[in-house]
Amino acid sequence: MNKTTANAIQKTAQDIANTRRKQSLQKRKDFVMGLPDCPPLLSLNELANKTRLPYKFLRHLIIEQNKIPYLKINAKYYINYQHFLNYMDELN
Repeated sequence: MNKTTANAIQKTAQDIANTRRKQSLQKRKDFVMGLPDCPPLLSLNELANKTRLPYKFLRHLIIEQNKIPYLKINAKYYINYQHFLNYMDELN
């Protein structure tokens, strides 16, 4: 007759939970990677670095003047890079 300790049961439960968590994360990753032509969203900092335009100028243009659609998640603003390029093309 085998005696199972509480620690052994807890470790088995943690191993099962970790395995399920890894499988769930992999399913989400596979789903996101399989999406067709997802728009690349850039944060304001990333957009400023990529375009070499001042952060304050971009913030004023996008958020205060609302010239380009953006997505706000928590305290960060995300911009579709293609929309930004289209807006810049319209300026010329």
